[in-house]
Amino acid sequence: MKALVLKGPRQLVRMDIPRPRIQEERQVLIEVRACGICGSDLRYWAGENPWALHTLGRHVDNPPDMILGHEFSGVVVEVGSSRFEGLLGQRVGAQAFRVCGRCALCTSGHENLCRDTVHIGHAQGWGEMDYYPGAYAEYCLAWADLLHPMADHVSFEEEALRDILGVAVHAVGRAAIPAGGRVLCIGGGPAGLCIAQVARAEGAGAVYISDPSPLARSIVARFSEFVSIDPAAQELESALGDVRFAAVFDSVGSPGTMGQALRLLAESGTYVNLAVHDTPVTLSPLALGSERTITTSSNAYYRDEVRAHELIASRAVDLRPMITHRFGLDGYQQAFDLLLRVPKEAYKVVFVSGSEHPYSD
Repeated sequence: MKALVLKGPRQLVRMDIPRPRIQEERQVLIEVRACGICGSDLRYWAGENPWALHTLGRHVDNPPDMILGHEFSGVVVEVGSSRFEGLLGQRVGAQAFRVCGRCALCTSGHENLCRDTVHIGHAQGWGEMDYYPGAYAEYCLAWADLLHPMADHVSFEEEALRDILGVAVHAVGRAAIPAGGRVLCIGGGPAGLCIAQVARAEGAGAVYISDPSPLARSIVARFSEFVSIDPAAQELESALGDVRFAAVFDSVGSPGTMGQALRLLAESGTYVNLAVHDTPVTLSPLALGSERTITTSSNAYYRDEVRAHELIASRAVDLRPMITHRFGLDGYQQAFDLLLRVPKEAYKVVFVSGSEHPYSD
């Protein structure tokens, strides 16, 4: 099959490799119809391991020969057991991770932090393999009990982005936003915009999104319910004046954005960092007065993935305006170039295959 294999840092190669073989009863084989390029994929490409940084709190080297891609959907073409034959031919979204279910983190309700997670799209948990499973490929392994059957009106592209939406559902849950509470998203990329949509769907009040990128702001402008801010034109705190927020979600994670966020938090507000970096930060304890909270958000719970699937099917969120570019696997170099340029020339890129119209209304 055709696949994009990360041989090493900055070495993404299109190759013909053997089709994945099902190794256990609960595994299925998906013919991939859509797979998004996630911001974390760009970090894997550069040699980082964002899963390890966010989950283990340390760097872990990536092995060679990883097939990237964890935001995906497709059609079930093979199952590992006759009890799953009803899935054959179904259009599904695939959850990209499986946790052990036995460790102290899993049994205490923190499965998103399981050290024994097996993850599609990078090497975590698979042991040694010739090629680590991922969805930048014609076919990808998944798990029968972690699939999300798609409604007819939902496109493969929308369902593929359920993964990043699940991360947003989890992040919003970390903040416990009061009904009608104001929200600020520092960073208006796909993660920030997904958080903004989830926050509104779950009852937040006014939602502000700050991003210096004209491209990002042009996508945000498609959502009339959000207030868009250009921090490059006017310093963020000056632009906001006396406005304070029940929750600030930071998908940039720099010392500067963290300082801004804490100054903009209302009493009892929560700052949620989604981009953990190994960078020293100077923090005055006064920033935590009035019961303000600093926390991070890592990965997602199983139930967050289910909620994201429901939000897509109900159209309580709309992921379609986020997709600016589509490529087949052969267009990977152009796709990555657009995302790696400074400034970026693409907002959300999806690898697509098959004949389905991009948007099924």
